[in-house]
Amino acid sequence: MDETFPLVQARNELGQLVNRVRHGHETIVISDYGTPAAALIPVDELAELRRLRDEADIADVEARKAGGGPVVTHEAFMAELEAEDRRAAAS
Repeated sequence: MDETFPLVQARNELGQLVNRVRHGHETIVISDYGTPAAALIPVDELAELRRLRDEADIADVEARKAGGGPVVTHEAFMAELEAEDRRAAAS
């Protein structure tokens, strides 16, 4: 289970929290005024999250190509993906 620390406490204990994440493979949630605002996660988990996101993006592109959908520029496609990510993060 993730442990949550208020921002002020996390700032005061940052070195200790980083060591817990690095060596204990814990996930630490940092809250701001009682609302989760950020997380400390092991670097290997961050790499895995990025890899999974990239794979999902590639699968989305391949599905759009196979479906014969409209052609969009790279910039427009990336803007659409970022908007989807923001909507998902907000929910």
